[in-house]
Amino acid sequence: MGAGRGGDYGNTPNKGGGFVDNLLDLIEKYPLSDVGFFGERARNDRTDVRHIFGIDPLETMRDFINIATKGARIEPLKNGRGYHAFFSDGFEIIYRESSASDQTPSVEIKTKIKSTKSDSIIEVKISKQTFKLRYQKIHFVPQKSKKK
Repeated sequence: MGAGRGGDYGNTPNKGGGFVDNLLDLIEKYPLSDVGFFGERARNDRTDVRHIFGIDPLETMRDFINIATKGARIEPLKNGRGYHAFFSDGFEIIYRESSASDQTPSVEIKTKIKSTKSDSIIEVKISKQTFKLRYQKIHFVPQKSKKK
């Protein structure tokens, strides 16, 4: 999908795919916890806010999106500050190169329950494996520096 340097995310054709169809490829690079979250917990008071670390957070987010949104119908957000991916299986992903909260690239995964609460757990079966998915907002942040 067109997520190159120009950030041209909106040119993906509608292939009618589901988010679950992309899950195995996605978790190969971005592990999914056994309770349904990507990345690490970002804040002690909220489990649904996550961090994925990378040397270049924007490129890490673009890679995540390229895998996650295959087959999705993608539309620009009305405010022009990101994109909304719709999947045939009811999942949705909203992604921005700069979030309003902290200006980091961000991805919001909405489950087909249509709840913005992390307790909305979806269980999916793929290749005889069961995975849990939850609502979550992922911020892509600079890799942690190693302490000396």
